[in-house]
Amino acid sequence: MTATDLPVAIAYQFAVIQQARGQPGVGLTLHLLLHGSSGESTVFLQLEPALVWKVRDACAGLAALHADHYQNFLAKRRASHQLNYGDKFLKTLPAKDAYRLFHRRQGELAVPLTFRTTLQRENMGILVESTPTSLGLILRFSRMPPADLVCRLPHDLAFLLADSIDEAIWAAEWERGGLADAPGH
Repeated sequence: MTATDLPVAIAYQFAVIQQARGQPGVGLTLHLLLHGSSGESTVFLQLEPALVWKVRDACAGLAALHADHYQNFLAKRRASHQLNYGDKFLKTLPAKDAYRLFHRRQGELAVPLTFRTTLQRENMGILVESTPTSLGLILRFSRMPPADLVCRLPHDLAFLLADSIDEAIWAAEWERGGLADAPGH
């Protein structure tokens, strides 16, 4: 199976997993919208603290390998964050642009309360492989049966996910332990 045959992430929504409001984060839930040969599907993926860092580092590492894509991403991000210009800017991007698709489709994904408060074994994944390609980043997660999760994040989504994780990790609710205190970070 080649990178072009893999399901491609179009959008994601994420939430810090906290057992109670104000408690340290005990993980992260990702709700992914994937597009593959059989159409679109969604999947929930939950990560324990050390694995959140592993995913973040894999996504952020893509910037060094593909500096041109990263500079293009930064330019899009700056333009889309300009006051009263974000939506107008997105309309200027090609319809299949990963950055545009992410921002158009992200609102379709929700993270239910149970996925915000509990790590659920059947949804947990362990990142076993991350492979940079010319099309982005291939992530392979080991999961409980029925099957592992393998998908490709286009460059822009990998950069967005690294930024999202950085922002969440340093959010106030995580400062008292949990993810911010993961070994090596």
